[in-house]
Amino acid sequence: MLKNRQYVAVQESILATTAQTGQAPRKFYGWINVRLFFFIQFAASGFVYFAYSVVFPVMVETMAWNRGTASLAQSIALVMFGLAYPLTGYLLRRHGVRQTLTIGLLVMLTGLMLLIFAVTEVWQWIMIWGGIMGLSFSLTGPICSQTAMISWFSIKRSTTIGIVLTGGALGGALVQPALSSLMSQFDSWRAAWIVAAAMVVIALIVTRFIINRPQDIGQFPDNIDPDSVKDDPLAKNLRPKTHRTGHDWTIKQVVRTPALYLVMLVTLGYLSTFFFLLNHGILHLTDNGLSGLEAASILGLAILGSGLARIPAGWLGDQFELRWTVFGFIALMAFALAGFWLGNGIFLLSTMGMLFGAGYGGLLVLGPAMTGNYYGERAFPIINSMIAPIMLPFAAAAPAGAGYIFEATGSYNIAFTLAIGLLATGMIAAFFLKPPVAPV
Repeated sequence: MLKNRQYVAVQESILATTAQTGQAPRKFYGWINVRLFFFIQFAASGFVYFAYSVVFPVMVETMAWNRGTASLAQSIALVMFGLAYPLTGYLLRRHGVRQTLTIGLLVMLTGLMLLIFAVTEVWQWIMIWGGIMGLSFSLTGPICSQTAMISWFSIKRSTTIGIVLTGGALGGALVQPALSSLMSQFDSWRAAWIVAAAMVVIALIVTRFIINRPQDIGQFPDNIDPDSVKDDPLAKNLRPKTHRTGHDWTIKQVVRTPALYLVMLVTLGYLSTFFFLLNHGILHLTDNGLSGLEAASILGLAILGSGLARIPAGWLGDQFELRWTVFGFIALMAFALAGFWLGNGIFLLSTMGMLFGAGYGGLLVLGPAMTGNYYGERAFPIINSMIAPIMLPFAAAAPAGAGYIFEATGSYNIAFTLAIGLLATGMIAAFFLKPPVAPV
């Protein structure tokens, strides 16, 4: 009966719009945006950000750089990522997602051109990757696609965030063995950055088709007019199954809630450990006897695992309260990281890599969805702009810190121990995480 009512209501709306304008109403653009953002993540995140893990070891060996010093580039990039988040949030509020992404992709393309043609010394690498590319990662980062999905979807919010972020993981999984083979064939790490630059150019073209918010073209989130279903007792299937705030949160109110700080602990745990493994995973594996291609393939499987988990994690996040799904995924990361550290054999390491990636991929979806669900669409980019400059410098210490630990001790054992400790802290935070109570 409900479906029949919906069908009739949609047909009546189409007839009314056609009568008024002489044209049929536009098809719901939310799912078109999902496809567009999927590809942008595939190109900018997959072929640029994730390319770092396979290109960096080749650059270190070819240029005979110190691992700790060269790793400063990634740490600085992550600090820049966080420090630039207020700028990203400002641009999102002032100009919208499409303009913000366009600016970010242009900055990214500039940085890639400099990597291809200008880098001969480690200080140049640190300045370009750390400064220019770090800024571009902030301006093109997940906050853009997450902001768009939170605007376009409520019922399927976590699911659509998962779909979009799968694009980056799919690109990252493909890029690991592909760029490894490409660099071997041309005997040059610069060839990898040329491919990355070409993908960014295509992403710039795709970005022109984004529509920022459903209100911009007279549509509604999930393509459902809230006035048409709010008083319908049969419309419960058109409402979210998990907590969605109905309060218009201010930043002053947000910072007084314990949930914000628990979310920050969870985020710090999974980001720091992923940054560590992305930067040093291949070096750890090759130090233990694997070939460069084998190590790159295993890390590629970790990124693939991240991608495969994102849509299921999003679906789970729309079905069950997020504290329990977050707890499960961060526990999976801790278990898999221990196996990656202590395990032997390609099969076991590949399995642990995929499980670690699955845990990270799930949290990458559920963390932002939790912030959006708890504090609302309007507060989401502001909260991220506020906490990123605080959190990311701590997470950014992981790559350089692990590099210097290796140089001092000859192994990554202490680094792995600290990373697992961070994940355990995140598990405790997730256990106590509950939706904040809106002030009266």
